[in-house]
Amino acid sequence: MNALDVYTALVHRGTAPALTWYGADGRMELSGKVAANHMAKIAGYLADEVWLDEGSRLLLDLPSHWKTCLWGLGGMLAGLEVAIGTTADTPDGVITNHPETPPDADNVIALDLGPLALSWMGDPLASGVFDGSAEVMGSPDQLMDTSRHSASNFAEWLAAGTLTPTGERLLISGSIANNPASTLAAVAWQLTRGSVVVLQNGSNVAKVAETEGATPANM
Repeated sequence: MNALDVYTALVHRGTAPALTWYGADGRMELSGKVAANHMAKIAGYLADEVWLDEGSRLLLDLPSHWKTCLWGLGGMLAGLEVAIGTTADTPDGVITNHPETPPDADNVIALDLGPLALSWMGDPLASGVFDGSAEVMGSPDQLMDTSRHSASNFAEWLAAGTLTPTGERLLISGSIANNPASTLAAVAWQLTRGSVVVLQNGSNVAKVAETEGATPANM
């Protein structure tokens, strides 16, 4: 399995749910087609606009969020080595929701986590900081380069994301759903197999599982 397999699986899901997220902003659901479009846009943007080479290091300085998952998967589709949290080396790029105090990086990309944000909605960005929310919109909806993904560290994320039991639609909650690295790993693993529900806002797990037709899972 690789990042291209995730993208292909999402394309094949079409309008069926792929990623359903219960968070601070309520319920958000992305179909396979929408999630695939996001991945393609992000991959194209990072490769063709930010000019990150294959194998470049991309740091996600973000909380657990559906956008974190999509930018992580998009980064891997672009052939980047994606990390979350701290890194010993200065990354080639960083995606952050607090660009006023970003980690040191060669390229800083601001990402507004508002569910409908089409641009950065906070204080004016410093010179040289990319507005990822706005600039990514100009990238193609379809993946233009199907070879770059092989340079990514997707295999490491996949190995860390194994969920049990297996199933076509799984629900993750608790510490998994609130840890950005655990969530990205679990989503990367499950989206090659089906759909995933992430319950982050403290709702009743059994009730949400019944409503969504999902099976609670653990890593």
